[in-house]
Amino acid sequence: MSARVQKEIVESKTLLLQLSSLVEEAVRTAVMAFQKGDSTLADLVIQRDNDVDLLEEKIDSVVLTALALRQPMASDLRFLTSAQQIASQLERVGDHAVNIARQVKGLAETADTAAAQPSSELRSSSAIRDMANLAIQMLGESINAFVQQNAQLARSVRQKDSHVDDLYAQVKQEEIALIGQNRREVLSGVSNIMLAMNMERIADLATNIAEDVIFMLEGKLMRHDFEYDQSKGAGESASGASGSCPTKPGQVREPLECLERHAVQVHECLTKAIAGFRAYIAMDEAGFKQCFDDVSELEHGADLIKRNVRAHLPKGIIMPIDKFELFLYVNEQDGIADVCEDILEWLTYRRIKLPGAIAEDAVKLFEQCGNVVSGLSHIIQDAREYFKTGNDMVRTRVKEAILTLRSREHQADVMENSLKQQIFDTYPDDMFPIYFLVRLVELIGRTADQAESAADIMRSMIAK
Repeated sequence: MSARVQKEIVESKTLLLQLSSLVEEAVRTAVMAFQKGDSTLADLVIQRDNDVDLLEEKIDSVVLTALALRQPMASDLRFLTSAQQIASQLERVGDHAVNIARQVKGLAETADTAAAQPSSELRSSSAIRDMANLAIQMLGESINAFVQQNAQLARSVRQKDSHVDDLYAQVKQEEIALIGQNRREVLSGVSNIMLAMNMERIADLATNIAEDVIFMLEGKLMRHDFEYDQSKGAGESASGASGSCPTKPGQVREPLECLERHAVQVHECLTKAIAGFRAYIAMDEAGFKQCFDDVSELEHGADLIKRNVRAHLPKGIIMPIDKFELFLYVNEQDGIADVCEDILEWLTYRRIKLPGAIAEDAVKLFEQCGNVVSGLSHIIQDAREYFKTGNDMVRTRVKEAILTLRSREHQADVMENSLKQQIFDTYPDDMFPIYFLVRLVELIGRTADQAESAADIMRSMIAK
């Protein structure tokens, strides 16, 4: 290991420890703020989020410098790429802490303006408390696994994730049942479900960190309670397509070929999510459940392809695209599948009969977002040709396709804003359906937002 690489590894490790300390404190403070209904603690979490973002940016800068200038190999390369991934996961944990803190402030404002039940007296079941404690424990242990370079501790974090999922399901069932029995429990019920949802996401991110630690130490890819076996591929998706990157006989996997397969998988996931939304509108519970299961499986397959992109980069130091930007791109594209799963999960929280006009416009918005996402595979296909040939005409074609995608995304934004206004006009005095439906619309619109972000990164790659 060169002295310069050693210096950057030490620097990134120091920054990661600072970031992990800030994030763990933010989560603990946010949960305490929720339990006490303390807006002052909530403000503290929100104010410190900027420090979390700045530290993540510093880590990205250190890792990018090392990758671009030092060309590290083997364990050094695994450490630096894992450090970048862990920093990203920790920043997302910080975002969930902020979500909880903002929820606390929203509850306090509701209590002040509507003489509602004070947030400090909100009902809190033992399942929620157990879930919060376990998620925080997992986060701390995943960080300790990184500090101590302990793969066994990282594996124990992964094993606890299923228990958090079970507690999450229990919380949802309990809260939905209580809301159904007593409309006065809506505020507490929705608040507790939102807290549980954020804690479940924090546990998932802690699991991701643990998996990154195992990859860093052993070079093994881990996912969903099994070790990935490269000799068997990544498994079959709901559509029957392999989740692994395609391989040509005698050749290494081509990163952009993996990205193209990933884009197809993500679009299939979104298509199934649209079908699930249609089933929800039609009150077809069996159809909705099938689509939910299919989306979960497709999202899992997309995750595996994402892992393959990172694991099968060419070993040579020269690539036609920047490795760091490649990681950024696949993260944005993979986020679309994550949001699709979030949308259907959100629909499980409450059964609402949507008015015809709102239902119709929501489906149109979802389909428009699908049109945006569908453009990614075509962009990648043309980009692959450009990187192989250097043909300026192909490069122009890629840029035009990206502009088309941006135009479609803008149309989706207009439709989203119009639909939100329609929801407010339809429910002038009932905040619960407004909250439920506006968040649903925002989640749907986020799929197009992330597709645009991915396209912007691709534009940066072809501009160099």
